[in-house]
Amino acid sequence: MPRPPATRSVSKAMPKGPRGTAGAPPAAAAPAMEETFGPLSLTMLFDTPLVHIWRVAFLANTFTGPLYRVVGERFGLTRPQFVILFCLSQGGPVAAKDICLATGLPKNSISRAVSELLSRGLIARQTEDKDKRKKTLALTQEGRALLEEVVPLFSARQSAMRAGLSADEAEQFDSLLGKLVMAMPGWPQPG
Repeated sequence: MPRPPATRSVSKAMPKGPRGTAGAPPAAAAPAMEETFGPLSLTMLFDTPLVHIWRVAFLANTFTGPLYRVVGERFGLTRPQFVILFCLSQGGPVAAKDICLATGLPKNSISRAVSELLSRGLIARQTEDKDKRKKTLALTQEGRALLEEVVPLFSARQSAMRAGLSADEAEQFDSLLGKLVMAMPGWPQPG
């Protein structure tokens, strides 16, 4: 089997990003971006063939990374633990497999987090009356109380993220994001 070319030769062979569709970084914001995230960030966000997926990943990572660190330090919650609590607050009781489907998190991460939340008394496992084999999860009062302290941190971060958009832009952003999400079932599988 032939060896893949070295990274350097691959990057030279890769076409430059789609500046015509992604646009150049706004001149007024570029210095702050470069100072905060480094000069490579501008290249990755505006001048590569993967600019769109990079922007989505960058937004997700910079939005959630610092937030989950604070939530971990202050409340002792990991990302999967928060995700479970929040899912249960929106539609519990539900099965762990449904949380996996709704979040895209792997089964082993959810399973481990469920065990930890059960041991902390933040969730409870229930047996369904109709099907005794089916186990569902529900928030306890302690879990709901903790979530009431944590969710405002996410809400504030979400408001800060959207603050750079006008009302019309925010509406358009919501519409386009919703359209992308609803198209996901039709995406080809990788590989």
